[in-house]
Amino acid sequence: MGWRFQRRKKLLPGVTLNLGRRGPGISVGPRGAKLSAGPRGVGATLSLLGTGLAYVWRRKRR
Repeated sequence: MGWRFQRRKKLLPGVTLNLGRRGPGISVGPRGAKLSAGPRGVGATLSLLGTGLAYVWRRKRR
């Protein structure tokens, strides 16, 4: 098992700056529906709150 680094900073309601070992990223959206972009590509997450069910879509960076 290795070390992990992750830091999140809330910029505005619904907007989060994510800092990690691989670089910075940003997430936008309310709880249960997020769009995100970072060094590994872009993605979207839709979830049914309280159920543990989520659909995740990712498009890797070329």
